[in-house]
Amino acid sequence: MSDLSPAIVFLLILAAVLLAAGWVWRLRFRSLRRAVATSCAGVAGLPGGVPCQVSGTAQAVQPAPFSGTPCAWYRVRATAKTRSGKRVFMDEKSAAPFPLQDESGRFTVDPGTAAVDGAVRTMDERRPEHGSLPGLTTEEVSEYRYEEWILPAGRPLYILGTATGGSIGKDEKTGQYSITTRTRREFGRRAVMFMGIGYGGGACLVLASALIVALDHLD
Repeated sequence: MSDLSPAIVFLLILAAVLLAAGWVWRLRFRSLRRAVATSCAGVAGLPGGVPCQVSGTAQAVQPAPFSGTPCAWYRVRATAKTRSGKRVFMDEKSAAPFPLQDESGRFTVDPGTAAVDGAVRTMDERRPEHGSLPGLTTEEVSEYRYEEWILPAGRPLYILGTATGGSIGKDEKTGQYSITTRTRREFGRRAVMFMGIGYGGGACLVLASALIVALDHLD
């Protein structure tokens, strides 16, 4: 039994991770099913605390730090390969509000607490020197890697969250607040897929762990 314990612990930890992922995507799918569909102008009229969903076009508020591409939101990561291994010395997400617009009007989106899905990768470069981009001066670096993802200006977005009295934010009970480049249907299918993978995979690993324990006791 003692020889199998580390394997069982690993399987149970992995099962817990999968089950937790399934639970998160179940909450997102549930939020999608019960959210009120509204327009950008209609967001202002919703009372606070109402689950809602809206589609519109992102408006640029800033250039992306690495590529300079006009965007509504960005994430950047910079990694240095040194003698001691890889070091992530920059990992940032923008928190600046941006406008979302449709034919009815616009409202301001605060992405600070949102789960951003489907961002477009605009940079993935490896260089021997950092050049004009951020770098390290205290360690010997053999290679830099720069990665960047954005929500581009003019890109259709789907937002799922809770009305906050003029905007949309995170649900206080479930913590759900998503901004995605996928359509509502695509986001729903993705939620169902990951919910199935999480719950199904987690259940299989729990059963596998139980089977290992049972077989070990038979020896």
